[in-house]
Amino acid sequence: EASVGGGIPIIRPLHTCLTADVIEEISGILNGTTNYMLTKMSAEGADYAEVLKDAQNKGYAERNPEADVEGHDPARKIAILTSLITGKKVDFEDIYCEGITKVTTEDIAYAKKLGLSIKLLATSKKIGDQYSIMVTPKMLGAAHPLFAVNDVFNAIFVKGNMLGDSMFYGSGAGKLPTASAVAGDIVEAAKVTGNTGHFWTEEKLALADISTVENKFFVRTSASAEEAKVAFGDVCVMNDVVADEIGFVTEKMTEAAYKECAEKLNGIISMIRVEG
Repeated sequence: EASVGGGIPIIRPLHTCLTADVIEEISGILNGTTNYMLTKMSAEGADYAEVLKDAQNKGYAERNPEADVEGHDPARKIAILTSLITGKKVDFEDIYCEGITKVTTEDIAYAKKLGLSIKLLATSKKIGDQYSIMVTPKMLGAAHPLFAVNDVFNAIFVKGNMLGDSMFYGSGAGKLPTASAVAGDIVEAAKVTGNTGHFWTEEKLALADISTVENKFFVRTSASAEEAKVAFGDVCVMNDVVADEIGFVTEKMTEAAYKECAEKLNGIISMIRVEG
């Protein structure tokens, strides 16, 4: 349990309570360090370097924070969760992964203007017979169950084909929550004779090509509104957040379609995917 959700029980619920369901989606804020940093950036207007130093001073971030801030830690966790629900091996190195190192105070300002919050989201979605797995910053609306998960807290959203939506929320890190999870595993091991059934085969799960995955995209660019509309269609442009640039949200499109449109537009400063 501690290796996936910190103090949040998630493995046993998936294994015992949701065995009748086909899990269609698991999305989670699975790293307390980055969630703390993004929360502080949003609340205080601090930049990435400031909040990283603060997180290190408070013991939330390691001296070398790469595994957290580059998204490798949540990638490993979503790989474990997907392996558990499919019974097949998922190699975290096969997962498309972006961290939070490029998220800026300007991105946060646009998100606030749109009524959205930026979270580092690990997502595994069933698409036909395959699963699409990504770890990326995403802008979430207030209706999303993970929108208001702040500070060092983590949360895992699970969608089953019969249960529907459910949410697991709690402390994702810290010595006492982690100790609680470890103690629970020890008790579980002591109670079970033989194999607990928590396993997967060596057969690798076929992952969906991310080029086919659909999202909306928030784009910042130094190009004009007219140039943005030529490249992306009739988008609603924001020009009153940061001087000498514009921002806009695209319609839902595939990753491949976004790349094709982006190649037509010069001056793109940044892009963040939008959930929903």
